[in-house]
This record gives sequence, structure tokens and C-alpha cells, in this order.
Amino acid sequence: MVRGRLPLVVRRALAEPLLLAAAFGSILLATTAISALLLHAGSATQAGVRRALETAPLAATATVVTSSVTAGDFAAADRAVRAGIAHAHGEVPVRVTVRVESASYALKEDDRGGQPVLTRFAAYEGLDGQADLVSGRWPTEGTAVALSEPAARAMGVSTGDEFTVVGRLDGKSVRVRVAGVFRLRDPDDPRWKGEELLRYGTQTGDFTSRGPLVMPAGAFLGRFATGVSARWLAEPDLRRLSSDRLRPFSASVAAVSADVRSGCPRCTVTETLSGTLLRLDRGALVARSTMLVPVLQLLVLSAYALALTARLLAEHRRMETALLRSRGGGSPRLAATAAGEALLIALPCAPVAPFLAPVLLRLMSAFPWIEATGVAPPRAPDGATFAVAAAVALACAAMLAAPPLLAARRTYVEEQAVLGRADRPGLVQRAGADVALLVLAALAVWRLRAQDAPEVTRLGGELGLDPLVGAGPALALLCGGMAALRLVPAVARVAERATRRRPGFGPAVAARQVSRRPARYSGPALLLTMATAIGVLSLTTAATWRGAQEDRAMHLAGAALRVSALPGDDARTFTALPGVAAAVPAHRATVVANGADATLIAADAAHLSRVLLLRPDLSELSPATLTSRIAGSAGQPLPVVVTPGLADTTRITAGTVAIPIRVVGVVTAMPGTPEGTPALLADLAALRGQGAQGADWPVTEWWLAADGNDTTPAATALARRDVVDVATLTAGHRDDPTAAGLQGALLLGFAAALAFAVLGFLVNAAVSARERRGEFAVLGALGVSFRQTLGLLAAEQSFVVGLSLAGGVALAVAVSAAVVPPMVTAGYATGGGLPVLLHVPWLQVAVLAVAVLAVLLVIVAGLARSLHRREPAAVLRAGEAS
Repeated sequence: MVRGRLPLVVRRALAEPLLLAAAFGSILLATTAISALLLHAGSATQAGVRRALETAPLAATATVVTSSVTAGDFAAADRAVRAGIAHAHGEVPVRVTVRVESASYALKEDDRGGQPVLTRFAAYEGLDGQADLVSGRWPTEGTAVALSEPAARAMGVSTGDEFTVVGRLDGKSVRVRVAGVFRLRDPDDPRWKGEELLRYGTQTGDFTSRGPLVMPAGAFLGRFATGVSARWLAEPDLRRLSSDRLRPFSASVAAVSADVRSGCPRCTVTETLSGTLLRLDRGALVARSTMLVPVLQLLVLSAYALALTARLLAEHRRMETALLRSRGGGSPRLAATAAGEALLIALPCAPVAPFLAPVLLRLMSAFPWIEATGVAPPRAPDGATFAVAAAVALACAAMLAAPPLLAARRTYVEEQAVLGRADRPGLVQRAGADVALLVLAALAVWRLRAQDAPEVTRLGGELGLDPLVGAGPALALLCGGMAALRLVPAVARVAERATRRRPGFGPAVAARQVSRRPARYSGPALLLTMATAIGVLSLTTAATWRGAQEDRAMHLAGAALRVSALPGDDARTFTALPGVAAAVPAHRATVVANGADATLIAADAAHLSRVLLLRPDLSELSPATLTSRIAGSAGQPLPVVVTPGLADTTRITAGTVAIPIRVVGVVTAMPGTPEGTPALLADLAALRGQGAQGADWPVTEWWLAADGNDTTPAATALARRDVVDVATLTAGHRDDPTAAGLQGALLLGFAAALAFAVLGFLVNAAVSARERRGEFAVLGALGVSFRQTLGLLAAEQSFVVGLSLAGGVALAVAVSAAVVPPMVTAGYATGGGLPVLLHVPWLQVAVLAVAVLAVLLVIVAGLARSLHRREPAAVLRAGEAS
């Protein structure tokens, strides 16, 4: 009684619970997965930007202002510099400190034959917060000074001592008293770059300098009216800078020079932050675009899964729809009914999916390699998530309503006439849309492979996403899957001929069934093919990405461990360490080749092949052959191995020394140097044999090999040394949030694709079995056993499952070879990088295929059990025989 009072739309929906539940599940899965993917892309990008800003070196974020000042104009210059820096940085907090330094003074007691030891007075803002007193106190007035511990030791003075210095410009003597001795907490802090005298106490050049003599700023300016140089250091606090503010803030910071010089015309401004922000902005954009690739793949898959469900629903209701039309139901009424039913199913997903998306992300973050990235899943959805979910739900509603509207064109008589006819190819295939998709996919893949940063394009002068290129993998998968549909009828006909004369009930009947109605099986075949292809493509992309990170780390390190040399180091210093198998000395220098800077690495060629990490595809020759070729003899040009841009070089210049060279080998990229760096590799002994400059080529670093590639024991033992560890570099590349965000997106897309495949297969098999209840009732009445029923269904579905799994794997491998290496390369957001090699994880692919096959066989077995348990007489008496 209550059901009779419900609206027609609701009554129709309740009459088909299975199909509409499947449609609701597909829409909810699509809205949740797509919302989660977009939330993950935003979170991973923001986390990557935040980590990059937190770990960026001071040289990449600081602004340095220098100027010569006098005691009279220092205050005005200081105000102008601080005001200009504050204006350029806007709402971003920035800490500005100033150092003022006098001209040179001579230590009177150390004057030796016109070559005095020099010193300088200086005042450092905030030095007391970066150093600890060893003795005495900080000076406050007069000529009291503070000395660093290394300077006091070099000068032979301590707290309370007095000595005299003489100005080299005015010749005046100044008597100073040491009020205290201090020690820098971190002499290697980047803020002290260029302050070697403060860090080490002694600086050697044309003259030897010791000091500086640190005074309070007030006392310094009161005594030194002229000959004063000032240096301001601006350190911005970028921890709260969001990714969407990178480009506007970069433009603001780029104007810092004009802002400062408007109040201080003599000031020189050095600023690197704007370039750093632009590179980060571009990298974030490329990362987001790369993570959108799984979103687009999932959109295509969910659209087809929903279209398959909608088609099944329309076919199941086509007689009902034709009967309504013959009784006066017009197109507007039928359209309103179909739209209302679709909205009734889809709209509840829009408010629910945004709350399920964070839950899904939290489940995903439990995986160790996702947790290691530090990407915290959002606890609650934002407004954009609700907008995305609503848009996806409305699109799904439109797709769900479209097939019933198209099916409403035929009358009841026409529907009766088409019953029993063999299926014809679908409209999409008849119209040749798969050929059009092939052309579009080929264009997208070509653009993806042809551009350096394919996910980025110029839109109105600004960086943006290229939708065609980003959709390339999804279009390629769809077009390949549609092309595979043409194989279903051909395979069915071959199978029918093969089983026609063979004994066995199941295979013969199954082959005949598939051959008569190939369109019934083409839908789930395409869905399963695409789902399998997306799963394999996700596994391949993730494996290729991880391999690329390992390759980048090995290339940058050059060896398992690379250690900066200290006086007294020799090979035994390192081979005595746990896990070190070999140690090779090397000299690293910057030289000029072909008019540009290049990196020269000179190492002991006799043992270099034992430690050199050279990927085999980067050279036609093995490391042993390359290192044997660079061993040279005196009086001959220096034999070198070079990167491609230096293949025609015949001479390099190191300082003022010109060195003739002879190229004996070319490598695509030189181990131990950043990607894309022009570099040369030579034998250290041969380099020292070039003329009389042997003393100019000291050992600057040691390259070490580790037993079993386990660097942990040696790296722990060298914790106090400057070490490049390949394991640490690999972890840093792999766990970077922006880079590793792609793996999280692929994991989500992979799981959603499998869910769509299982759901689509289950619904199609259930509907097909329900429509064939009469057929199976007749078979049961004829004495067909459960085993024969199971064999019949298994044989039928084997066409779908076998063809789909094989086609999906083959399609994924083909698409992966075309799009994965350029997609991973684009994820670096830099040009001239290490070539990316494709890695197909065949073991994981096999496990995936077996798992999918097992799940689908369980579904088939359940359907067979359900059909066999029905009483044949009851089904036949109900008039449901086919």
C-alpha cells in the first residue's frame, strides 16, 4: 500500500534493486576516488613545497645587500635597506641582520719587513645569539673587543690582554683590550658564507689576516667614520608560504632591488629567492599535472563502467519503455522519468563522497612508502572537494540517463521485432569513433614524448596544464581497449569452430553463446581490459619512478660513499672502516672547456672501476674499459672521458693553466655530478704529470665502495665527516612528497580500477544469468549437473576474462613504453636529466592477474550455484523461459 503511493520514479527504482545498487556503487566509487585523488594531489604538492622551502639552502632564499657607508649616513642607509626588504617580502616574515667592517689594520707587534699581519674591526648584529662565550664577556663600550677562539689562539692572546693595531689608511694607532673570547655554535652555518675570517680566525691571501676584532655597533660607528663596508643579510621565514602564493611572492621579491635602491642608491642587491620560488612553482605545477594522469584514467574507466550499467538497465527495461511509449508516454515524460531516476541515485553521492575521501586517504597513508613522504592526509574536505564531487555526480547522472532516452525511440512492436536477432557492432564502432580516438591518442602521446615538460604549457602568458597531453595515457588505454573489442567476435568464431566437433557440453555451448551475442560480452571485456591495463600501468609507473630515483641517487653520488678529504687521509683510513671494500682518491675542480665551466674529476684510474657507479646504458664501454683508457703517459695530451657536449674539446683551462686533452670515451652523463652538468673524467696521476703543476692537484675527496652496497656501517662511522651517501640520497629522492605523491595517486587509481572491474563484472554476470534463468531451467530439467553448469559459465566467462587479462597486460606494456618514461622525466621539472628506463614489475603483474582471475572465478562459481539451486519447474511455470 505504501509503495503504491510512492512517485513513479521511486517505484521504478525499487523495482530494479540490483542494477540501481550497482549504479549507486559505481557513482559513489567514482566520486570518492576522484575527490580523494584531487585531495591527495593538493596535499602532496603542498607538503613538497613546504619541505622544499624548509630545506632550501640559505643561498637560495636569502637577499644580500652591500654598500660602503660612513658613520653619518649608516642610519639612513640601514632604514632604507630594511624598509625596502620588508616591502618586497610583504606579509612573509623576514629577519634582517647587518655586519659592518672597517678597513684593514696592522698588528703592530707582528710587523715583519713590510709584510704585516692584518686585522679588521667589525660589528655583527645578533652574533651573541649564534656564539657562546668561552671566557670573559661581550664588549659594551670603548675599545674593548671580542675574539673568536681560533683568532685568539692564532694571535696568542686571551681575555684581558691588550695590544696595539695601526690603521693602514690613516696610520693612527689604536689600543684594544680583549673583553671576551667566543666560539661559533656552527661555523658551517650558511649565514657565515663569505665570513672565513670569522669562521677560522685566519685568512690567507696576498696578506695574512687574523681576527676580526668584534665591537658593539655603537662603539664601532663612533670610532670609524669612513672606510666602512656594510652587509645586510635578509632571511625570510617561508614555512607558512602556500603553493598558490609562490608565483605572486616571487614577483614581489624580484622587485627588492628597486625597493632598496630607491632609498639607498649606492647599495648592491643580490637576490636569489625569486628564481627559487619560480622553480618551485613550476615543479609544483608539473607534479600536480603528473598526478592528474591517474585521475583522467579513472574518469574514463568510471565513465565506461557507469555506461555499461546504464546500458544493462536500458536493455532490461526496453520492453517496458516501448510499452509506455505505445500507450502515449511522450519523449518529455520519459526524459523526465529517466533524469529523475538518475538524479535520485547520483545526488546522494555528492555530499557523502567528500567525507569518505579523507578516510580513503588515511587508509592509503598506512602504507610505509606513503607514510615516509610525510604527506598528512586532510582531516576534513574543503569547498573544492564538494564542488568536484557535485560535478562528478551530475556527470554520472547524465550518463546514467542517456541510454534509456536513446532506447525510448523504438515502439513496442519494433522492440519485439529485434528480439532474438544477433547483436550488431555498437554504434561507436560503426561510426569509427575508435579510429578517431586512435588519432587523438597518438597526437597526445607524440606531444608527451616531444616536449621537455609536457604537462606544462603557456596559457595567456602564464604556466598552465595541457589537457590533451595529460589525457594521453587515458586516451591511449581507451583507444587500445576499443580496438581489442574487435577481437571478441573473431575469437568467439574461432572457438566455436574449434569446439563444434569436440566432446564436452560446456565449451561447445559457451562458444556458441558468445558467437551469437558478442556485444553482450564486449562491454565487460572492455571494462576488464581497461581496469587491468590501468592496474598494470600503475604498477609499471611506480616501479619506473622508484628505479629513476635510485638511478638519480647513484648518478649524483658516483660511488657508494663520497667523502671530502682531510689532511692525513689515505686509503687505509677508509678501508679500515666497517663495510668499505675499496677507497679511491680523487680531485674535483671547475675548469673552462669550450668557453664554459665544466667539472673535472681526476681519480686513480687503476682502482676507479671498483667504486664507479655507471649505469650500463650511459656508455658503450664498461667502467673497466673506460678507466683503463684514461691512464696516460707524460708528454702526451691528457686522456679524458667526457659528456656529449665536450666530445670535440681539445683543451681545457684550469685557473691560468691550459691543458691539452684527448677524448677517449663519451658517457651520456658523468657519475658524481648533477644531471646535465658538462664534465670530464681523467686519471689523477696523468693530470699531475701535465707539466710542473703537480702540487696544484691535491686530493679533495675519496670515493668508496661498500660491501653488498650496504653503506650504513661506514656512513655511521663517518658521521662527523662531509659524506655523500647513495642510500641517503635515494631515500631523499624517494620520500620527497612532491615526487612520491605520484605513487600515492597511482595506488588510489589502481585500487579504484580493480574495484570498478570487479563491480562491473559482477553486475554484468548477475544480470546475464538472471535473463537466462529460463535457459538454465531447461538445462536443469534435462539433467545438466552443477559441474556442467559451472563449466558452461566458466567457459563463457573465460572468453571475457582470458582475453581481457591478456589484452590488458599487453595494452599496458605498450602504452607504458610510450608514455611512462617521458611522464616520469616530466615529473623532475628539469631539463637535461638522466634518461629514464622503463621497469615492468612482471612478478607483481603476474600476482595481479592471478588475484583478479581468482576473484572472478569465485563470482562465476557463486552464480552457477545460485542458478543450479532454482527449481526448473517453478521457473518454467512462471513463463520465464527464453
